[in-house]
Amino acid sequence: MISKTFPTGKTFGQCVQYVCEDLNRAEILEVKGVRKHDLGLMEQDFETQRALANQVKESPVFHTVLSFPHGEHPDDRKLVALGERFMQEMRMADTQCIIVKHTDKDHLHLHILANRVSNSGAIVDGGWDILRGIKVARKLTEEFGLQPDRGKDLQQTNRQALPEPDAKRYQLYDAIREVLPGCRQLDELEKRLLERGISTRYRIDRESGERQGISFRIENYSFKGSRVDPAYSLKGLGQILELQQKQAIEEAQKQ
Repeated sequence: MISKTFPTGKTFGQCVQYVCEDLNRAEILEVKGVRKHDLGLMEQDFETQRALANQVKESPVFHTVLSFPHGEHPDDRKLVALGERFMQEMRMADTQCIIVKHTDKDHLHLHILANRVSNSGAIVDGGWDILRGIKVARKLTEEFGLQPDRGKDLQQTNRQALPEPDAKRYQLYDAIREVLPGCRQLDELEKRLLERGISTRYRIDRESGERQGISFRIENYSFKGSRVDPAYSLKGLGQILELQQKQAIEEAQKQ
């Protein structure tokens, strides 16, 4: 099982419609704090609780997907228990959420939509969501006896049979995965990738001059970081590198 947490700018209404509206692919398994019989009322319930907080700096919408490998089909009872445990580990047990099963792809996946404003009106910190979700998914995979994450199945993928753009994207994913653990800053990652013939580019905000996105170029192909893997967006990489830097400092202090 793997987790993909989305840094979303969408509203509760947009996410509710995407996750729940198509009954041919979606089945609502569990709701907490919202009414599930009407999508408009569900959105209203989320928005009412969001208004409890005086100020929400980032999107109040939390959206993650738990994906299972082809052929693995936990029953609904296990899926609900898994979703609830995931929310507990993400420190988001005390808030509204919905757990929805999707069956529109060749592998089962579970959508969890939640409110970053808790039942008491406190704001649930969204920092480290992507990295924390990955670690929680690995922990729960073992706890629930599920098949372990094989990443993108790089060893099992017949790259010669893939279209060239997809083959390059796999190659890029492989390179980042190998060099990232040894990096503490983005410039370190850039340097190590450049040694492999991969260049790094940023999308810059014209007004603020701040970096807004990241992309990687390999030969004649360029991919946004999030297209390579959701964890390799600019925000996701920043979280991973910051955590690795913090861990390196702590280890140095211990020594």
